[in-house]
Amino acid sequence: MDDRLSFFKDNGYVVVHDALTATEIATVNDGIDADRAIHPEHWQMGPRVGFDAVGCDAPDLLHRTLALDGMVYHPSIWSLVRSILGEGTLCSGLTFMFRFPCDADPPEDIDGGDPLCLSRQWHREDRGNVEGAQENAYFTSAIQAIYYLDDVDEGCHCTSIIPESAVTKRSLPKTTEGDVCITGTESAYVDPEKPTWMDSFGREGPRRIGRVDVHARAGSVLVFNNASLHCATIRKTARLRRALHVRYRQPEPVRSRHALKTPCESVADFQTALPDRPGIRRV
Repeated sequence: MDDRLSFFKDNGYVVVHDALTATEIATVNDGIDADRAIHPEHWQMGPRVGFDAVGCDAPDLLHRTLALDGMVYHPSIWSLVRSILGEGTLCSGLTFMFRFPCDADPPEDIDGGDPLCLSRQWHREDRGNVEGAQENAYFTSAIQAIYYLDDVDEGCHCTSIIPESAVTKRSLPKTTEGDVCITGTESAYVDPEKPTWMDSFGREGPRRIGRVDVHARAGSVLVFNNASLHCATIRKTARLRRALHVRYRQPEPVRSRHALKTPCESVADFQTALPDRPGIRRV
């Protein structure tokens, strides 16, 4: 685990390959398919630009299916997460995400040598909130783990991330009022020669350099600092991509809502709303 911790500290992410067995992958995917069949009203796509995707969040999702129980604190990453964030770390969110095939054409201006790329909307979660990050050696206020439930390569949608060390994050400018958030993201890692890019759906944004496209087999998991710049790389593809996102943080500071989704106002709110089953609710 020391090698993974060192890589995470230097890059803000690490990929754990073969974290899930074939049986675990099938259990999750089959359970979600069953939930979609029984509760289609919870899997309706809202308005989205250009491509189709839909997700469902816990706590509600965990009340409808047992298929994800083993994923909340999966042993393949739990020791790693706890080593980074410290004792007392809890799950603060969980989302299952479908990204569907897309037949749109890539723009003539190809982004970063990726001829099938349609869109990349780069962001730091929660506006780069780093409340509490100074409490650990990894300058990490929250962790997001994205489990790949299908094989992912350059021919389908993937997650992309820009490596950024704990030392760099500590040195970045931050807000001085309200929650402590990294600032200057709009201009970070921008290609100086071609600073903007128009995606296939007419959205213009910064053209980033230095990215890593995370391609891995089903059962792999990307574990990353929630404040790292990342995005979904949307590609022209005939393939479905399924992924499970699990978020972790310390309960403190209670006033900060980083790594939480509405209506939960605190980690305690999220935990209390979870089903009272072994291995899920921990408060």
